[in-house]
Amino acid sequence: MSVIMKDGCANPFLGAVVRSTAGRDRKRLFLVTDVTMDGSVILLTVVNGSLRRVADGKRKNVKHVEVIGRLTDGEWNEYVSSPDDGTVRRILAGYDSGPRDARQ
Repeated sequence: MSVIMKDGCANPFLGAVVRSTAGRDRKRLFLVTDVTMDGSVILLTVVNGSLRRVADGKRKNVKHVEVIGRLTDGEWNEYVSSPDDGTVRRILAGYDSGPRDARQ
């Protein structure tokens, strides 16, 4: 799934579940809620519902994260309809439990 942005372009990072690989938050899971450019650098706004709340997401360089999964259309719609910290924690809890195929 790639989310279609306002300009009509598909964004492969929006709605991705990523693991931080650098910084004091490394090894934590995050949900990508926004993508911006700063010159030639791609910056992702990431949230996890506890350390980084939806109201004040963290901007991270795309080089400092690894994509580990994508939200399903249902999960993305759940987040968009109710963008709060509890929803983000509930969505990320499923990704923290292991491989996506093992979850039911």
